[in-house]
Formats: sequence, C-alpha cells, structure tokens
Amino acid sequence: MATDTKTQPSGEVSKTSFLATRWVQLLLGLSVTVVVGLLPYLGKFIPLLAPLMSILPEAIQPLAVPLAAASMGIVAVIVQWRIGHKLPVEQLNLWFRQTIVACAVSLAVLAALETIMVVRVDVPAANRTVSFAIGPSHPNVPPCVGLSRADCIKHQLSLDEASIDSYFGEGWVNATKFVLVVVYTIFMSTFGALAVMLAWQMKLKFTRSSEAAT
Repeated sequence: MATDTKTQPSGEVSKTSFLATRWVQLLLGLSVTVVVGLLPYLGKFIPLLAPLMSILPEAIQPLAVPLAAASMGIVAVIVQWRIGHKLPVEQLNLWFRQTIVACAVSLAVLAALETIMVVRVDVPAANRTVSFAIGPSHPNVPPCVGLSRADCIKHQLSLDEASIDSYFGEGWVNATKFVLVVVYTIFMSTFGALAVMLAWQMKLKFTRSSEAAT
C-alpha cells in the first residue's frame, strides 16, 4: 500500500512550528532593536528626533551609531535566545536588575563625559549647535589664552576639526572619542536588553493570566 510522503508525524510538525516561531521572534527582535539604534540618524530629517543627534559629537556619529545599533541587535538576539530556552523566572529577574544597574551606570558615565570632555558651540549663522570631543584639559596657550574652550573653538580655531585636534592634543581627542563610542554602545545595548526582557516579562504575565482565566 502506498504511503503519503507528505504526511509528517505530529511531533515533527510541532517541532518545526516551534523552531519557525522562535526564528521569527529572534529576527523581529533583531530588526526592531537595530532600527531603534539607528533612530539618531533620523534626527537629520525629523525635527522631533533632532535632540538624539546632539548626544554625540558629529565626528564620531558615523562610527558610534551603527556600532551601537549592531550591538543592540546582537544583545537582543542573545537575550531572546536564552529566555526562549526556559530561563528560570528568578534568573530573568536577576538579569533585569543587573542590566538596570549597568544601564544607569553607563548613562551616568556618558553624562559625565558629555559634560567634561565635550564642548558645544552655538553657530547662529547656521541656527544650530555643534559639539566637539576634545578631552578635559585646556592648553591655555596662544591663540586661545584667556578664552574659554567654546570661545577658542568658535573664534580662533574656526570650528575646523583638524585645527581643534592639533590645539587640544590629538591623543586626548582620540582617547575621548574612543571612550564616548564605547560608553554610548554599552548604554544603548543595555537599554535594548532591558526592552527585550521587559517585553518577555509582560508576555509571561499575560500568558499566565490567560491560563488562570481558562
């Protein structure tokens, strides 16, 4: 008697459906977090998102924003994969608390770096503010003796990136840019992980309430 080769055991169908669902969830999480990570770029076109662009100096945005978006996507996939393998609720809660601490610390460090090592300069002619990563020091040598760092950049260095690097020290400038990129990436990655874990906790509570109702 001929057998239907298209017929699959119910166990295989269930396993295939489960894997397909998991891959869709992982792909969706990756896509959403990457898009969120790239939102600062939209500040160039959407005024409402413009403040996101001002967090980082323009010189490091082409590196920091895509790197943070990629890191957010990777972290989101890892978190979803671990949770999908029946991670205990206690472990998930511990991860959530640890990630909140890491996110808060990285945000505080980023704020400190932005305050101490980044200078913002108003450019009335262009109706905008530009920022430069220069480090914590001021050489206070000609042509900027007696001037603040912002006035030095605006009036003596003419907002020229190469001149700014030379005056404030290329080593300090490069070190500041590197630290900013790393801290920004950590902050965005932990923020993305928090969003994923919060979504899973809400989904778990909804599932449990639905099962209790039935």
